[in-house]
Amino acid sequence: MVVDISKLTKDDVAQMMDYAILQPFFQDKEQLEGCENVRKYKFGSYYVLPHWTPLIISELGDFARENKVLLGTGIAFPYGSHTTKAKLAEVNEQIEIGCTVLDLVANIAWLKDKKYDLYQRECEAFVKLCHDAGLVAKIIIQVGYLTDEEIKAAVKMVAASGAEFVKTATGTGPSGRPNFYDAKLVLDTLKELDTNCKMKVSGVVSPKIIGAYNFIRMGAGLIGTRSAPEIVDALPDVQKYLFP
Repeated sequence: MVVDISKLTKDDVAQMMDYAILQPFFQDKEQLEGCENVRKYKFGSYYVLPHWTPLIISELGDFARENKVLLGTGIAFPYGSHTTKAKLAEVNEQIEIGCTVLDLVANIAWLKDKKYDLYQRECEAFVKLCHDAGLVAKIIIQVGYLTDEEIKAAVKMVAASGAEFVKTATGTGPSGRPNFYDAKLVLDTLKELDTNCKMKVSGVVSPKIIGAYNFIRMGAGLIGTRSAPEIVDALPDVQKYLFP
């Protein structure tokens, strides 16, 4: 279903943004600047690396609850190569810290080796742990490393696990991915399944603003990006010149 960009408001777009500050060399200053942007725009979610979650929850906890902003991080980010036991331990720690959303990087090698039972069980264990604690669960499949058939298989298993979102990438994979073909393949597979699971696009390639709005137009439920403020602010020009 094509989304009519001309009818969106800035608040609509902000709610579609999973604002992410994930550079490993960033310090307190950048995380706190991110908190100020969250207060200004009221994004759908705010993500930082795991060791920063106590800081942003301390800064934004009450505001986030009052404004329905989710606070979270990635699990086994960015490669997904931790053991399942280690991943679930990381989930438990972030639940204790106070996260309200978590994105798990699925095991790419298991998928490529067709070890679907292991892949499925890990996804299900992650989702159950999140849902039992009241968190939103999203699973990253890293489309840039996958064939078409592997993408379809991954989407089907993520949807079957009960995750709210299947996420395209971490932003650290092959250059140029995800592309629009990847996104359409994910969306078409979700449509065939008749599932409530939606697509989150991360790793939007340049030009990020145009790319983000095209993914939204295609049907992406969420966009994960550090460029969220610029994407929201660009809406009037996008509506005037690209999608009038």
